[in-house]
Amino acid sequence: MAQGLYIPTFIANQNFSPAVINPRIFFYNGKRTVSPSYYFGGYSLESGGSSNYELNNQFPYFDHYSGDTDPTQDSESLLFYNEGTAYGQLPSDTLYTKYWEKYIALLYDPKTRYVECEANLPFGMYIKLNLNDIILFKDSHYHLRGVNDYNLKTGDCKLQLLGPIIKDSLD
Repeated sequence: MAQGLYIPTFIANQNFSPAVINPRIFFYNGKRTVSPSYYFGGYSLESGGSSNYELNNQFPYFDHYSGDTDPTQDSESLLFYNEGTAYGQLPSDTLYTKYWEKYIALLYDPKTRYVECEANLPFGMYIKLNLNDIILFKDSHYHLRGVNDYNLKTGDCKLQLLGPIIKDSLD
């Protein structure tokens, strides 16, 4: 099925001025058939200096959504919040739902508390800590938000914890 040529545009304001953007990452989703065909080519030294245009009816299709054909609800998305698709269906997952939704829900839950405490961590444990670790503190699970003022000699430090984590929210 032939469709029109899709070129993503990035605008800066309500006057549709072009936006200066940083490099972006897209999924390559194969080639699309376009109707009507377009000419692609240009000046060629090999043809004796004459114009060399070639009729094309396909173009490479790059998009924010993965898919060998059209994006589906199960496709991966490179966007924080999904926008409308040029082809196919809008994926249900975004970078927000995949990586941030549980954390933001926990952060703004009225039962959530921010806890600052002091701890003594052996150096071997300190170097293995990640900021996405879950810590058991006073019979409740907390997200580790930060490890500050770590003393290499004694192992004393200050921890920042967020929680307690509500039951059934642990993966």
